[in-house]
Amino acid sequence: MSVRGFFAPPDSLQSILEVDKDTKYPAKTKVACTLGPKSRDVPVLEQLLNEGMAIARIDFSWGSKEHHQETLDNLRKAVRHTKKLCGVIMDTQGPEILVMNRGTKPIHLERGAMVALTCNQSAQASAKILPISCPAFDWFDVRPGAPVFIGQYLATGSETTSALLTVNKVTKDTVECTCNNAAILEGLRLTIHFMGTPSKGPILSDSDVDVIKTWGVQNKIDFLSLSFCRGAEDVKTCRKLLDSCGLKSTKILAKIETRLGLSNLSDILPEADGILFSRGHLGVEIDAEKMCRIQKMVLQECNQVGKPVIVTRVLDTMTDTPRPTRAEATDVANLVLDGTDCILLGAETFRGHYPVETVKTTAAICRQAEKAYDSEAFYQSLVEDTTGQEGEWTGTTLESLASSAVRGAVKLNAALIIAFTITGRTAKTLAKYRPPMPILSVVFPRLHTDALKWTFTGEAEAHQIMISRGVFPLLADPSLGGTTEAESMEGSMLSRAIAHATNKQWIKRGDRIVVLQCPRKNEDFNFRESGVVKFITVTDEVLDAAVSTYNTHTTAVQELRPRLFRYQSKKGSFKTEPVLMRVSAEGGERTVTSFPLATIRAEDNMRASSGDEDGLLSADTESDDDAVAVVGMR
Repeated sequence: MSVRGFFAPPDSLQSILEVDKDTKYPAKTKVACTLGPKSRDVPVLEQLLNEGMAIARIDFSWGSKEHHQETLDNLRKAVRHTKKLCGVIMDTQGPEILVMNRGTKPIHLERGAMVALTCNQSAQASAKILPISCPAFDWFDVRPGAPVFIGQYLATGSETTSALLTVNKVTKDTVECTCNNAAILEGLRLTIHFMGTPSKGPILSDSDVDVIKTWGVQNKIDFLSLSFCRGAEDVKTCRKLLDSCGLKSTKILAKIETRLGLSNLSDILPEADGILFSRGHLGVEIDAEKMCRIQKMVLQECNQVGKPVIVTRVLDTMTDTPRPTRAEATDVANLVLDGTDCILLGAETFRGHYPVETVKTTAAICRQAEKAYDSEAFYQSLVEDTTGQEGEWTGTTLESLASSAVRGAVKLNAALIIAFTITGRTAKTLAKYRPPMPILSVVFPRLHTDALKWTFTGEAEAHQIMISRGVFPLLADPSLGGTTEAESMEGSMLSRAIAHATNKQWIKRGDRIVVLQCPRKNEDFNFRESGVVKFITVTDEVLDAAVSTYNTHTTAVQELRPRLFRYQSKKGSFKTEPVLMRVSAEGGERTVTSFPLATIRAEDNMRASSGDEDGLLSADTESDDDAVAVVGMR
């Protein structure tokens, strides 16, 4: 398989220099943010969501469960206020090695100085000895002459906060090294990286297992990032633990950050739900001149099988400055052209001084790069790779329908693709073919019962498809029709989706829409058709039907709310009043009513789920000692 490029040159340089007037579409490439001291307050989180943050990363290599719970609670408040969905990645520490017992002052290392690394964690860290979080050095095949990297967040090494050591002597509990450059070791954490020698320790540390079983289960995490993934067995081990904890719906992102993980990528891909390409760690082990080719190969392999891929370390200088370098801006653009689904910001939003500006800048660069992405060439290459030597189709039925939908959308110059899904597979398969238009994915709920209470699924599935390039989820509302009345629900939700897209100014009168409905096995919860691709022209009748459904829906919500969501607590029942709002449409605006979920108080233990900025979606109610949610459906 050869590495391909998908760059579509513009009509002229002058067209690029002109002011960009087409800003109605958000960037299809998603932006993920690592939340930390500079980005955990509700006002900042609201700004990050409004600027384009689609995924939040919670890094458990530092901080307590209580601290991260407060951060997540703040994120939920920001989601309710902004009406913007946001997925959550829980990042494990894995076999990562940290410097222990550090004081409050920075540690100054001099070039040529001798530094000892010790497993004696009771020692005090200093310029002469550094205790590390490793029980024994037999975890690593450390030999004299081997390089060792130490620093904050495993940065590039161009700054003064990281150092490169060379091993001189290895004993049972100590590794004696020479420091090759002067450095000032400071920051929240210092990482030790034995280059070229993968850890033999367990893929999940004891602390990882503890936080998964407690914090992870409590918060029903969307993604788990498996740090230092070495092979398929590591993913299977993690999957077994998640399943045993009741987190079967949690997706696993295999973090590729060592030579071993890179070598086993083809084995990891079938087992993992996505790839997190950690360029910071890999940049320490891989020669700089080879990183470009490796990056293209990794992204292409992920694109080939339709697995979402996230890339790290992009705008490092924006940790301290309000603008990126030209090299960094070009790097982000090239990642988009190479096929990344999501850009992960680390220190830029974790401890940086300009977290909001960084997200805004990243999204703007992605939007510009997407204008130069040759979707047609990528589509053709993918179809060729899915076609056998004799021209027969080797893909699945779902891939056949998805590729047909994308092909039809391109041929008709459609403005939007609408996809109905329950598990998210339909939307992710569409994203695999990289259509040039956005994908509005309507996520339908499933009703489950354990004979004691009813629960709906759908929120996690909506969060998880947000990681895929070009997919924007919209939660379907059960009040739009009974789950056994498939045709009725489909029609009303299609109109609701069109109203949503119209309000976003994604479509207007005369535009064409492609609707994808894939075959389903369970007719009790899904459409009765076997699978079809539909083409719709947005006419006045279509717009009127969409607005009519919008108003009918709000009336139904008003009537059903006392029956569906009777809420009792020590504080009393909650109330939310309908408000008028304007929906933009060709030829003017129409007035509709809505129920903004922001009126539901955070202290009422209500967790609002909304993929619709208009606030027309249901609330997910949780029970505790002070609140009891009673759900009843006829």
